[in-house]
Amino acid sequence: MDKIKALKMLKLTAIPIIIMIFCMIGFWDISPEYKANKEKMTITYEEKPVAKVESTEDATWQTKVKEVASLNSTSSKKFDTIEAYAKKYPATKTEIKEFEDYMKAEYKNKKYLADVQNNEYMLENIFKAYVVNRYYGEEETPINDFVFGFYQNVNYTFKGLESINSHAIKYNERQMNKALASIEH
Repeated sequence: MDKIKALKMLKLTAIPIIIMIFCMIGFWDISPEYKANKEKMTITYEEKPVAKVESTEDATWQTKVKEVASLNSTSSKKFDTIEAYAKKYPATKTEIKEFEDYMKAEYKNKKYLADVQNNEYMLENIFKAYVVNRYYGEEETPINDFVFGFYQNVNYTFKGLESINSHAIKYNERQMNKALASIEH
């Protein structure tokens, strides 16, 4: 009989404690203070400079790519810097079309990975691919699929994470070929 009473008492005390814990978790997740702090953390992270690059109001993206390419830092830092610039770059529709045509031509001519040691060339490819991919967002279109594969391959080979003949690069190229076939038909 004492065991039954003990179990009932345990249930009576455990259930309110569990409910209280869930309420506290729910409160923390939706409280204004939590959201404000979360937004501050996100903004702080995104605004954090990756590498110092001199900027001027009338600088073109080509100038920016040259500046980043000439930095005395790792490929990863250069990549992060050019990507941070590309995130904020206000591309026009004309530029988007030019970038798309450029990437298709470079890929078809087998040039896009021919010189992975050329920082300026690779950073230009990364910049263009990022800008176009950002323009289309999550939209699943053949051109966006092509550009995403292009971006991944240039990114991975530039950083030295993959060789130009790796399985991952070849897989992306097969996907890019399918996307190009869809675009051209």
